[in-house]
Amino acid sequence: MPQPTPEQIQEAGRQLQRGGFLGRGSKKKADQVIEEAVAAGMDRQAVAMAILGAAADHEPRRWAR
Repeated sequence: MPQPTPEQIQEAGRQLQRGGFLGRGSKKKADQVIEEAVAAGMDRQAVAMAILGAAADHEPRRWAR
């Protein structure tokens, strides 16, 4: 299996970050990217940390007023 691209990691982080306090985000994408990476021979913890880093760097859009 191919390794996940940086774009896939960023998207997983964005979806994970959207969860926030209300829990509306999704960890499904993050889980999928991690499983694909492990199948490709990557370290599970390194990929998880990359996704969490992407989630921390994501700037949510401000509400329209």
